[in-house]
Amino acid sequence: MRIVLYLPILFCLVACAPEARWPQETSIQTASPADAPVPEAIASAVDWWMTHEPTARSNGPVEVYLAPSLAAANTRLASLLPSCTIVDTDNGIAVAVRAVRMHHSSAQIDLDTPRPERGRQLITLDMQKYVLTPWQVTGANWWRFNNNQLKRITNEAVTASLAKPAEEATSTATAESDNE
Repeated sequence: MRIVLYLPILFCLVACAPEARWPQETSIQTASPADAPVPEAIASAVDWWMTHEPTARSNGPVEVYLAPSLAAANTRLASLLPSCTIVDTDNGIAVAVRAVRMHHSSAQIDLDTPRPERGRQLITLDMQKYVLTPWQVTGANWWRFNNNQLKRITNEAVTASLAKPAEEATSTATAESDNE
């Protein structure tokens, strides 16, 4: 009898995603992007992009780059996307996964994608997952930026994400010295 009562709870725990984001906004977050269902959501987003971009596979396997905050998911993502190549550097021709935001059974994933003869395209995918189903894209916002704007925005985001840990370390050191 007890097993029957715990099964719905078990299914909910397996199907639900952590409530987290990468790059992280605070150091309090303990979830890792290597944990399920983050790599599955990223793989579904890349698969969706490959079906919606007619030239995606024109130059061979699609290269996928994960932002440094998501690098822990590289190994799992490689097994989920066998037709893609996971690369360690942002070489300009790879699909770059810039950010992932998870909230229970929904996710938002920011892809920075190559577009032949047009430069890069930033896409935010809204995704949903239900119990015993794969991730599904429920909406897409194709942001309109030119290359200069995209470089500036990316550089600002990288600078801000690198500055956060330094600010947190400084505030922690200040708090510790105040307590002495």
